Amino acid sequence: MSLQIENLFSVKDKVVVITGGGSGLGKALAEGFSGNGAKVYITGRRAEVLERTAQELNERATLGGQVIPIPGDVGTKEGCANLIKQISGREQYIDVLINNAGLPGSISYPAWDPNDADAVEKGLWESLNDDNFTSTNSVNISGVYFTTVGFIPLLRKAQDPSVIVVASLAAIMNQRAMGTLTYATSKAASLHLSKLLAGRLHPMKIRVNCILPGIFPSEMTTTDKSSSQSTLNHFATAAAKRCTAGRAGNPEEIVGPCLMLSSKAGGYMNGGYLMVDGGRAMGGSINDGIRMPEDTYSY
Repeated sequence: MSLQIENLFSVKDKVVVITGGGSGLGKALAEGFSGNGAKVYITGRRAEVLERTAQELNERATLGGQVIPIPGDVGTKEGCANLIKQISGREQYIDVLINNAGLPGSISYPAWDPNDADAVEKGLWESLNDDNFTSTNSVNISGVYFTTVGFIPLLRKAQDPSVIVVASLAAIMNQRAMGTLTYATSKAASLHLSKLLAGRLHPMKIRVNCILPGIFPSEMTTTDKSSSQSTLNHFATAAAKRCTAGRAGNPEEIVGPCLMLSSKAGGYMNGGYLMVDGGRAMGGSINDGIRMPEDTYSY
């Protein structure tokens, strides 16, 4: 086999489904795959966003690639079934499924001092309710499960089927100053779910791997819900500066690993995960981003 780049990492003519593909990381992935000759289905709840993204990316697609918008909601089993039905009516198989859709777990409770025991006690109880967990888990966990399992019949018909779960560095980092409990918990679950699915899908030779992104511009990390580095919110900006790279990630830096996992280059990878975090995990801890007493510093 030729070891040239265009052969190793080729996704030309592959059929790809990306959930949450209308904005943020999903949009970047859609551009990366369509720009390399893949037929890409992007799905999400906002039809107008999907249409706008598809039009924009189709103008830049090369090598015969294209982007097709399919409105859908992976927050329920019924929604996942509807999405699968729509794509099954168009395609005989899919080569790649990227579970990218996710919810941040927003809360309206005011931020508290993470070193104030009384504030922490009160905040942990009063800031969350059943719905906070249910809404986040329905997309970040259940949505990944039902979407993946529902697409098994089409994945089985592909030559080298690959499933990618886009989780988060929050899945393995124990932070107090960044993100919500519901988000981090759900992403830890989605990471483990990717491993469980890799095991369950072993008889079908469907590979399942997970990506753990650090700080990237997206609707979750910007002040204007764009994907611009210039509008990163305060918390994301500070967190990005604390990673080895000293900045947030660029689109190509999330696209590259996913192209690898979807091509011959990643054909021997299954049940694993890749941290794409600029080195942030090396410095992360419960005190990451929290100002500590001066006498706790060595330098």
